[in-house]
Amino acid sequence: MVLMMHLPLSVICWCFFILNFITISTQTIEAQSVKITDFHTFNSSSPSDSFGRCVSGAGDVNGDGISDVIVGAHTDDTNGPGSGSAYVYSGVDGTILHTFSGDTTYNYFGFSVSGAGDVNGDGFDDLIVGAYLNDDNGTYSGSARVYSGLDGAVLHTFTGDSEYDRFGVAVSDVGDLDGDGYSDVIVGADFDNNNGTNAGCARVFSGFDGTVIYSFDGDEEFDHFGQAVNTAGDVNADEIPDLVIGAPGNNKARVFSGADGSLLYEFFGSVSSPHLFGAAVGGAGDVNGDGFADILVGAHRFTDDERVDRGKVIVYSGADGSALFTLLGEDAFDRLGNSVSRAGDINQDGFDDFIVGISANDTNAPEAGTARVYSGADGSILFEVEGDSPIDFFGKSVSDAGDIDGDGATDLIVGGLGTDTVRIFSLTPLEFKRGDVTGDGVINLADPIQVLNIILSAASNLCADASDANDDGVVDIADVGYLLATMFQEGTLPPDPGFQCGIDPTDDDLGCDTPNCP
Repeated sequence: MVLMMHLPLSVICWCFFILNFITISTQTIEAQSVKITDFHTFNSSSPSDSFGRCVSGAGDVNGDGISDVIVGAHTDDTNGPGSGSAYVYSGVDGTILHTFSGDTTYNYFGFSVSGAGDVNGDGFDDLIVGAYLNDDNGTYSGSARVYSGLDGAVLHTFTGDSEYDRFGVAVSDVGDLDGDGYSDVIVGADFDNNNGTNAGCARVFSGFDGTVIYSFDGDEEFDHFGQAVNTAGDVNADEIPDLVIGAPGNNKARVFSGADGSLLYEFFGSVSSPHLFGAAVGGAGDVNGDGFADILVGAHRFTDDERVDRGKVIVYSGADGSALFTLLGEDAFDRLGNSVSRAGDINQDGFDDFIVGISANDTNAPEAGTARVYSGADGSILFEVEGDSPIDFFGKSVSDAGDIDGDGATDLIVGGLGTDTVRIFSLTPLEFKRGDVTGDGVINLADPIQVLNIILSAASNLCADASDANDDGVVDIADVGYLLATMFQEGTLPPDPGFQCGIDPTDDDLGCDTPNCP
């Protein structure tokens, strides 16, 4: 209060007027850790073609230095009903770079899509698209094609072994496993019978020549192993990417070494009911900062005594296979975990974050859906975006999109199946300035008002170090006076806490320790 005594009477009156005003009209203010911009929105050109059922980052397809994306529409009828299509969009302006289509009726081409990395070593990232009902090697044997990002030419075509294999139900890039300088790919066939009826399989193919590097089979009948496949990142820290494959038929997921194909981990969901544990799998990045890539496994039909089909996602440690976080849907039929993906270090706290689809969530409207981003540091919710309309099923597919806007931060792509809409979100971490209590980038009268709200417990503290305007280690009424002095007497504030309050030159106990710290 000493500093208040040196303020002009008019400023002191302002301060107490504000305090009185806040006392009688307070509101809780939500915190958010990043600035979210709806960067691109893509809509289907025809209804009911399942546009957005599968989305993925595509890498830099056209060599302009900006990441691009790929979207599947497996019931598109370009070459007959259900022939399917896949579209590659420019990250710069959203224009279509390539359109690929299935060969014939009910191929369901585009049911799975992914970037493939640079398969042919030409400096342009390539694409892979699955058509799990393709009949090239028998009814529903399935197929997958790898396309050049440069010109759209077919680089490789892979097919299932026999009828009803459903080869191509899932596809993904896996990085360069064999060290030849070319990216490799993985394809799942969840009805393959090599190791029992519908045990399933997954194969890793060389990007260089298309030969099989690894072939993995399900353990037992009806595993449906290979229904979900993905790169897991470098789980065992041997500098070679590893693989994660789901077997949701028997609630399992397995992680394999990219170096030699050996089994690193096997995770099990409940065996008592079909929770579809393993129907969504992915690498989480290094969420706990230990130098090992961690793993995501979704079980969107998870049910407990409280809620049916609430859904569940477990984040497993790459270092020892232990569960780091277990996330549950809040409501029955949310189906949290129908899609999962790494998201990069969105809030720049040094820990990778991750995104989860909750496609039947009712927050904004019945089954509008939600995509939610979680902190890798503590599993808290960083932010979420909802579908616009009923039965959007927004979040049916989620993926990191790479850096779409060129700001150095990872952006995200989310598919909304019900209305055939796909949205790309540009994410920018908020940088807090000392005294910028509201996080809007400027210091004005809203900031001392917010400090008073915080003191009265009427607002969440966005960033303790930013709120501590005089940097004395306490957020109190003196900070209100300090801010008013800064505005009205052109005072100088102490050094800024920086991004996420991760850099604070003053040694005190304050910091950004709230779940939604910007």
